[in-house]
Amino acid sequence: METLRALPPADLAAVRASGQLDDLLLTDLEHGPRHGFVAVAERDAAGALVGYAQASCGNSGFVLGAVVWPSAGGRDDTRQRLLAALLAEFPSETAVTWWTHGADDGSTVAAALGLRADRRLLQLRRPLPLPPETAAAGEVLLRSFVVGADEAAWLEVNNAAFAWHGEQGGWDLATLQQRELEPWFRPEGFLLHERDGRLAAFCWTKLHDGGSVGEIYVIAVHPAFHGLGLGRALTVAGLVHLHTAGAVEGMLYVDADNTAAVALYRALGFEHAHTDQAYVRDPKGTPP
Repeated sequence: METLRALPPADLAAVRASGQLDDLLLTDLEHGPRHGFVAVAERDAAGALVGYAQASCGNSGFVLGAVVWPSAGGRDDTRQRLLAALLAEFPSETAVTWWTHGADDGSTVAAALGLRADRRLLQLRRPLPLPPETAAAGEVLLRSFVVGADEAAWLEVNNAAFAWHGEQGGWDLATLQQRELEPWFRPEGFLLHERDGRLAAFCWTKLHDGGSVGEIYVIAVHPAFHGLGLGRALTVAGLVHLHTAGAVEGMLYVDADNTAAVALYRALGFEHAHTDQAYVRDPKGTPP
């Protein structure tokens, strides 16, 4: 077991290829790492990675992820060792969140580490295109994001809408510019809606799997413009754009307890694909 503040190229390639890190963690690894980054690695006798865990700074504490390769043998034992070593890097007053994905709920490891279950994130999917009568509901005035001009206005809307959010809230210019460097970034798929001379809402889309799957990556309405039906209109507009770009399936993530958003997406034909579960270590002295 070793602690890392940066990854050698071979390790970076292996972690990237695993497909098991969250967007925040992978982006930090690719373009940083930013202040606070720390990772731990476990290797076999030949020096190859069998397990990797990483912590990156989020909006409210640190976000953790773990990757375990089949050569590790006992998956839960390896993850528990990795995460225990990573948690030991942070004082007890530091809030941390560990995300697990899909069928792997991580409850056994979380219990052993003293972490409690917190947010549940639903991945929802639906086929594209939308029915014509539904697609018509997305006819709202939009324009594409302009790199170098729209960052400040977008950050204001994003941070107002996601002030509570551990990963999407509290973005700064450097965080946004990291995403602009990603190979998947396309300004034409970053849709903005303006009202009264200011940015009111946005729908940021992303293509996966060679373009066949289109994700509504981030969507938000500034709190000052709630109640105008913009959430539904921009969701529909985003799905129409994704289909025009070649996607035959739409996908998004939503917090399970965001009942209004879940109901909206269900009404638009989305169905549950899998659930990601977060576990948290409360800062010392904070009631559970």
